Amino acid sequence: MKVVLLSSSSHALPQELARVLTEEGVECVVLALRAPSLEDLLCPGYGGSVVTVEGSKDKVKNLSALMFRVSELAIVGESLVHAFGLWPFGVCASLVRSLAFVPYLLSVGSEVSWYAKLEAARGLSEAVLRGAYRVLVPTKTLSRELRRGFRIGRRLVEVVPCSIGLERFVSPPEGSRKRLGVGEDDLVFLYVGETWYTSGLEQLLLAFKRVSTEVSNAKLLIATPGVAREVKSTVRRMGVERVVVAECVPELELPHYYAACDAFVYVNPSDLVGRRVLEAMACGRPVVAVRGGAAEEYVRESGGGLVVKPFDVRGLASSMLKLARSEEARASLGASGREWVLKLPSSRQTAKRIIRLYEKALVDSLEWAV
Repeated sequence: MKVVLLSSSSHALPQELARVLTEEGVECVVLALRAPSLEDLLCPGYGGSVVTVEGSKDKVKNLSALMFRVSELAIVGESLVHAFGLWPFGVCASLVRSLAFVPYLLSVGSEVSWYAKLEAARGLSEAVLRGAYRVLVPTKTLSRELRRGFRIGRRLVEVVPCSIGLERFVSPPEGSRKRLGVGEDDLVFLYVGETWYTSGLEQLLLAFKRVSTEVSNAKLLIATPGVAREVKSTVRRMGVERVVVAECVPELELPHYYAACDAFVYVNPSDLVGRRVLEAMACGRPVVAVRGGAAEEYVRESGGGLVVKPFDVRGLASSMLKLARSEEARASLGASGREWVLKLPSSRQTAKRIIRLYEKALVDSLEWAV
């Protein structure tokens, strides 16, 4: 069995999954669409085959290039495609299926809520979702959002926890504060994620400004896999001190950031995946999260943090102060979150579950072709 995993070069999860699948005897190829500004972010944790296609702003060119490479890689023997994201990867997989009867699984994230609201894209998105053998989502929150936005059956959607690769966060590395230039006496709040969600980050900056007036050793660390010029500009404009912005942070460096912090703050209510929250919990860090996304689901199920309303600066500052003032609360909430994460399926268990879906997809596609 051969699996082609379609993704962007900045998406580490397909490569993490491919690493485990390869260990289980599955032949894998990661076919990545390389964004020019993110070409150095390929996760080095996967040592197998990675084929990259140069990305551009022309989506039609991207789709054509991907289809050509998928045709070369997948239309041989018992092959299938696992696409990460609706566009262009899911569309590509759907077209290859219609032309060459190659089945595909589709893993989707927060982008589905945007496509559901976009009238011009809803019909195509729905066709891509319905054409998949299974649509894999990491949270119950995303499953509900998906079925609310599109006319697809409940049986098509399968919740598979986003636990691949979490093992490397379970044992926080030593010496991380020194490595990142953080003082041993600093009380560090951390945000990890994309920085395009500027409204949430402004809420965080305003809340931290309140916290820093009452906690003299408080520090806010913002880490992002991309560039963060706008965030740096916002920090200067708002006059918030003791904020450090780290940009272009490689995936393998993230355990040091979690290890260096005292608490993790996540302020994006539209994130229906919440991978960064799981990573922080795995490191035993308490979480402050806003309502409305995967982060709320994780915090409520684990008891590993505090939940506040979106855009409630006062409430966010109050929760951050509660953690800043109580080492006992930080330790208790962090331990609860870590314990819950450790009970999630391991990378190997998740991979075996996905392999069973691959096998069923191949068998069913052969029966359908006959």
